[in-house]
Amino acid sequence: MRNFLRALPALFILLFCAFFSLSAQNFQFKGYVKNSVTGEPIEGANVYVTNLSTGVITDSTGYFSMFLPQGTHAVEFTYVGFESKKRNIALNRTVTINMNLEESSQLLQEVSVSGQVEDHNISSSEIGVSKMSMKTIEKMPSFMGEVDVMKSLLMLPGVSTVGEGTTGLNVRGGNIDQNLILLDDAPVFNSSHLMGLFSVFNPDMVRDVTFYRGAIPAQYGSRVSSVLDIKIRNPETERLKLAGGVGLISNRLMLEGPIGKSEKLSFLIGGRASFSDYLLKISPNKSIQDTRANFYDVTGKLLYKLNNNNKLQVSFYRAHDGFKLASDSLSAVEINASSSQFAWETANATVRWDHAFTDNFIANIVGVYSDYNAIISSPEPTNGFDLTSAVKYRKLKSDFSWFSSGGHSVMFGAAATKYIIDPGHLDPNSDQSSINELLLQQENGLELAGFVSDEIIFNDKITLMLGLRYSYFQSMGERNVYSYEPNQPYSLKTITDTTFFSKGEKVASYHGAEPRFSFKYSLNPSSSIKLGYNKMRQYLQLVSNTTAALPIDRWQLSNTYSQPIIADQLSVGYFKNLNSNEYEVSAEVFYKTTQNVSDYKDGAELLLNQALETAILHGSGYAYGLEFQTKKNLGRLTGWLSYTYSQARQQVKGDFEEEEISGGEYYPTNFNKPHILNMSATWKESARVNFSANFTYSTGRPVTYPDDKYYVYGLFIPNYVSRNQYKIPDYHRLDLAMTVGPDPAKQTKWQGSWTFSIYNVYARKNAYSVFFKPNNQAAVNQANAYKLSIFGTIFPSITYNFSF
Repeated sequence: MRNFLRALPALFILLFCAFFSLSAQNFQFKGYVKNSVTGEPIEGANVYVTNLSTGVITDSTGYFSMFLPQGTHAVEFTYVGFESKKRNIALNRTVTINMNLEESSQLLQEVSVSGQVEDHNISSSEIGVSKMSMKTIEKMPSFMGEVDVMKSLLMLPGVSTVGEGTTGLNVRGGNIDQNLILLDDAPVFNSSHLMGLFSVFNPDMVRDVTFYRGAIPAQYGSRVSSVLDIKIRNPETERLKLAGGVGLISNRLMLEGPIGKSEKLSFLIGGRASFSDYLLKISPNKSIQDTRANFYDVTGKLLYKLNNNNKLQVSFYRAHDGFKLASDSLSAVEINASSSQFAWETANATVRWDHAFTDNFIANIVGVYSDYNAIISSPEPTNGFDLTSAVKYRKLKSDFSWFSSGGHSVMFGAAATKYIIDPGHLDPNSDQSSINELLLQQENGLELAGFVSDEIIFNDKITLMLGLRYSYFQSMGERNVYSYEPNQPYSLKTITDTTFFSKGEKVASYHGAEPRFSFKYSLNPSSSIKLGYNKMRQYLQLVSNTTAALPIDRWQLSNTYSQPIIADQLSVGYFKNLNSNEYEVSAEVFYKTTQNVSDYKDGAELLLNQALETAILHGSGYAYGLEFQTKKNLGRLTGWLSYTYSQARQQVKGDFEEEEISGGEYYPTNFNKPHILNMSATWKESARVNFSANFTYSTGRPVTYPDDKYYVYGLFIPNYVSRNQYKIPDYHRLDLAMTVGPDPAKQTKWQGSWTFSIYNVYARKNAYSVFFKPNNQAAVNQANAYKLSIFGTIFPSITYNFSF
């Protein structure tokens, strides 16, 4: 299998050269798809030519273009939550059409995992892609009534997490830092509020969610497991609109509308603010009363339509979290603090210009600004400190789309990204503090990338997507690089020399090709098989030795001692629609290999380590699995059922015992869960009322138990030998919700709805972790085992949503 994966890039290049020149004489069919009420362009609408079993998806402006043979064609325009429309198009010249879709009054179609509409799962070449509309996500039961984009993705096959209340996703055997999360093209480095309880995305502001976990398109890079592309919706252009919601954890408010009398300029702004602190004060437990947990986020967008060929949009996002424990310790820096305070914040901004040179040649130029900052502080006079860290990201990219008359849809572009990492700055915050200042070296890096892709429609059976991305990364000064004694493990004791690199000077560089392809063959109008492959390179990693990532965990760029992660993934799938697309069935298998994956040495201290290469190790890994999903799209009962079987292993094998994990043998990753079963269903009781339920089951994640223990100075010290060879108990949970919407017969300006949800209906105490404490009063071979549950009880909630 690995030899086959190595040969795939060469095969890809041959296919690309062979097929790129194909062309035929056809006529262009183009136009725009918009919301009939608001006039807002509909991105992701499906334009499907039924007699040719082919179609395209509209872009961010609602625009589509395709070249078809001469004749009369039956075309269907569809999008989730909207009434579909059909047109017969007589094509003997270039034809332009503007199609307005009306929102569906029946919500039955909205409970679909994929925002792609009927037959798209069969006719498109995409594999390992899911698209979810916010209307689907809002119907799902949620924790404490907070609609959560990230948690909804856990119901998809191939996606898991290490436990409740944790941040990030594990996708097809990948760590959480291997997922590229984009909000209007800006990266999000921490996707959670309140230490992982809720996601940072305001549901009122999100238009749709596209999730790639296989055959990732060539325009995406910098991560090796998945891409989550979240788009902020366009503002209302005709009238002012107010909407929001009131829940147990937070309140939401959103305002949108035109600026001035012209419809060219419009705005959208929305915010959330929590009042968790008030709930904590109600608790009879003194320690909980002294705990603080709060957040806010603000999301906005300005849209300026210069003319039919030019559009300018500015998106921005700001979020802040505060978290204070009644008492804790920060052992990594030998500080004992009775009241440590955590804070982290994100500030993103994106400027995008869309320009149409011609009807079939479109350009997008995007500038991205992103800052992520985290701080731990202690107000104690004698041990007072501030520990800060930051990730700064600047990017400029340009993408071009060209639709040819020969059945080609070509995309190409280039991007430049600047990284600045401040890994840690420990600073005393008072004159009485005994803490010494410590400043870690800043890391600087530059990533350059270019890509080209071509989707070739040969006929109604065969579609081929070919893509090639090439990336170059350079680690730059100003910084010191340590040299170590040869034939010795890296440690502070074996440092022999220091090399200084001035500002902007090259420290290390890496580069390589990242080919992609996907292939679709239609067996018949209702079934197809697909094949996908992608190679990805990642130059930024999250370094952590905790099971669940913390906001203060350290990010590291590729450098002299840390090479980029390289992943190769091959996937094959079978897709089948039944009973006039009422049911969809799919099965995908994947195999993925990774190189240069980092893991930590036993007992390593990472937080303020000035020579990080002495604490982490690098190895290789592999993952494989089967993902099965069946969906019901029509009727009063809709929903889906998914099952995933997967295995993820990695190996760290070095020249010295100190640089090996588990004796150099393969061991399970921290997030390896072989069996995952998910069910999501919605029952439409009436035009106003629907009920929904989620059920999830998964194998317990791996954990390391002590093999024995030593008696040292009157204490028993556990000894851990083999990593991740045991597992915690299996996990399962049921959630229920009921939504009562406005009366569709009453068309009033004020529209309100109620959502009642119950999280963890049967109050199962699912284990987050199992740990041991030596019993110093017992015999040598005894220890006490403890189980930690994050949400060990039932959580009812109520939310009121409104719009005006």
